[in-house]
Amino acid sequence: MPRQINRRNFLAHSSLALAAIQASKQFAFAQTAPGPIVETRYGKVRGTSTRGIKVFKGIPYGGNTTGANRFMPPVKPTAWTGVRDALAYGPTAPQTVGGPSGGPAEGEDCLVLNVFTPSVERGAKRPVMVWFHGGGFSYGSGSGAIIDGTNLAESADAVVVNLNHRLNVLGFTYLGEQGGSDFALSGGVGLLDLVAALEWVRDNIERFGGDPNLVTIFGQSGGGRKVATLMSMPSAQGLYHRAII
Repeated sequence: MPRQINRRNFLAHSSLALAAIQASKQFAFAQTAPGPIVETRYGKVRGTSTRGIKVFKGIPYGGNTTGANRFMPPVKPTAWTGVRDALAYGPTAPQTVGGPSGGPAEGEDCLVLNVFTPSVERGAKRPVMVWFHGGGFSYGSGSGAIIDGTNLAESADAVVVNLNHRLNVLGFTYLGEQGGSDFALSGGVGLLDLVAALEWVRDNIERFGGDPNLVTIFGQSGGGRKVATLMSMPSAQGLYHRAII
């Protein structure tokens, strides 16, 4: 026999139907709503907006670091055509035992950064703050909720950048004695990645509303040690103007 429809059943099914319709509308909007687009030197990127803060995740600041490029100094990223989605965090460097878990996937090709900015108006000249994560040069990540830059960008009216770079064996193993002159810089490529990220900031951050002549580097624990080390590296001079350890 057909199921009898009473008031309670009718209201329950109606509520589910309305909820499904609303969810489908929200999903459709999320799929089609355009995000902010910025043209970098290597191609256009599309981000998202959170509380008015424009967020761009997983932007490559260096080329692929796998295969023949393993243990080699970073190179410029490969340019792309069209608009590249910058909606999700990029790979985190492979971690030593005891590193954090549950974050973005690990991968050797990890030279990516994230930008959080109140606006993408060129000429806004907002101060820029570049964060280096901790982890003793062995583990950690510039991606994830714990160091999301949205709040700082909002409260300080600044452009915030955080990033991933090579760590542990892949970033700090000296192979010059075994491999010859080609590997002369292998013991410090993880730090050279940071220099490459600062070069990207110098060349592109104005397009995200930042001032390339007012860049502060800062970090905690191992990130503080990275700041101190960059202060002694000639290749980093002129790429930042203030430092916080």
